Amino acid sequence: MSHLPIPLAVLYAGLAGTVLALIVATAQNKWSPRVFFLLALRLAIGWHFLFEGLYKVQSYSTGPSDTNKPFTSEPYFRAAPGPLGPKMRKEFSDPAKEIAEKVSAPDEMSAADFAKLKIEEQAAKCPAAVATLIDANDMLKLTEEAVMLEVNTTDPKAIKDAEDKALKAADEAEANALRHARFHAKKGDGKDDIPRWTEADIAAIKKDKEAAKAKAKVDADKKRAESKAKGDNFKAEAAQRLVEAKAAYARWVYGADKRGALVKFVSGDVLMSGPERIAHVKWVQQNAQEVADRQANGLGNGTGTDSKRVAEFRMAAIVAEADLARDADAFIADLKKELNGGKAVEVEPRESRGQRLDRITMWFLVGVGAFIMGGLFTRLVCVMAAGFLVVTYLAHPAFPWFPLPPNTEGNPVFVNKNVIEALALLALACYPTGRWLGLDALVLRPCWKHKPEN
Repeated sequence: MSHLPIPLAVLYAGLAGTVLALIVATAQNKWSPRVFFLLALRLAIGWHFLFEGLYKVQSYSTGPSDTNKPFTSEPYFRAAPGPLGPKMRKEFSDPAKEIAEKVSAPDEMSAADFAKLKIEEQAAKCPAAVATLIDANDMLKLTEEAVMLEVNTTDPKAIKDAEDKALKAADEAEANALRHARFHAKKGDGKDDIPRWTEADIAAIKKDKEAAKAKAKVDADKKRAESKAKGDNFKAEAAQRLVEAKAAYARWVYGADKRGALVKFVSGDVLMSGPERIAHVKWVQQNAQEVADRQANGLGNGTGTDSKRVAEFRMAAIVAEADLARDADAFIADLKKELNGGKAVEVEPRESRGQRLDRITMWFLVGVGAFIMGGLFTRLVCVMAAGFLVVTYLAHPAFPWFPLPPNTEGNPVFVNKNVIEALALLALACYPTGRWLGLDALVLRPCWKHKPEN
């Protein structure tokens, strides 16, 4: 237990006190073996719950680091095949719902027909959930600020500096050309190897310089005009960029454009449109269901390789669906980044119900462990703890046709340690162990008369 912020001396003292209390309670009940083993069982389960909860709380409060990974039950429920598995996964995220809202096309239309639409018409067919994110007030404000920033980078001073730099470069080019040239009158004998430069050559150099200066002035005037137009119409420019962003997303949703995607067993990105990604997810899910049905029909008969194969197909289906939902969010983030002038838009993370349940679970384990060890409301707490274990079992039941949950010890068939511990807790709930050793002897004293065990 050195991984917990509890001094070992305190831990050993608590363990010694627990053992001593167990001996005293047994002695008060005439050294009854039944009392001893029931109390020992209760204290052992309480100790297990308490320190399991404390470890989770400590990992969560420490935060992520090279040596610490905060507790989360998401990986456990992500692969949960039991009847409560899908329900618990949705507490953390619901990829199917996000795909329906963000990737599924609102209307039936072929990619070729969609590509023929005007950009405004394409933007109008963007999924409502995505259009709402792009049209949000903060996004419009950021886009307007990005447009104004572009205007400011072409202010009059910047344009004048660029023009002066171009004119200076033209003068330097002419000077360099004349400096390295040697002017000689034509002799016509052809024996002299020295380059001959005529008046026409010099005129051509000067003509190039004048052309460069003229181009610099034209470019400067063009930038001034563009800057003025952007400054006068920056709101319209920002609104148009939002339309283009929605149209770009809609083209992917309707299959007119493709984006890179990672596909299992294929190296590198594969260009796929939204409809192709949805079809791929359905294909993977269908394969996983067919494999699971074949395994279930045999009631789990087969080798460990068969169970592993079922688990791999099921996980591939879950990952493919989650990847599509994540890639849709990544596409939206890229569009927002482009609208914001190349800067990523920070989104405040929202806590899922699953994360809130994790915090409740951590402190539930601590509370249950403390109450069971302290013998306070023992019977009620034992029933609550057994109910928690039943819920955990229903998410990952030890059925032979289901894959084993992560970090499972041994090879349980129908009965695993959750079932055994739940039965032990229910057995404890049938005895007044809190009155033998615990605070129930004080809290519930008016309700009963103490009778030592025979």
